[in-house]
Amino acid sequence: MHTVAANAYIAYRSLRGRLAGTIWPPELDPLCALVVRLVWLNGSSQVADDIRAEFALPRSTLSSALRRLEDRGYIRRHANSIDARYVVVALTRKGRTAAPAVTQLINDLERDVRDAAGDDPPRGFDKVATILAAMDEEA
Repeated sequence: MHTVAANAYIAYRSLRGRLAGTIWPPELDPLCALVVRLVWLNGSSQVADDIRAEFALPRSTLSSALRRLEDRGYIRRHANSIDARYVVVALTRKGRTAAPAVTQLINDLERDVRDAAGDDPPRGFDKVATILAAMDEEA
């Protein structure tokens, strides 16, 4: 049995690989896809610090992802109208067009993981990581 840290890494590596191979549009990397999904689920705009907190990301990692999304035309960033210290991330038309497919793909992956984990989250995480590791070895 792997440690919790090892299981977390195994699950991350495997899911990242699956996302990278199946995301539409293909120019979205897994983190960018997750950001698009989160912003979409929150009404097409979100405060950047809330995104960072949701994914427990360092500021520099989120900033890089937001820059990639902005450069590719999926989001725009602007100062919050109430408090300019906060940056708001909003989906562009291109982002809103891509968001439903990205959201569905990630929802399907989450459902598969929940189904594999069962009712016992601590043991379920071990089970999911073991399944993902085995699938990676087969590939």
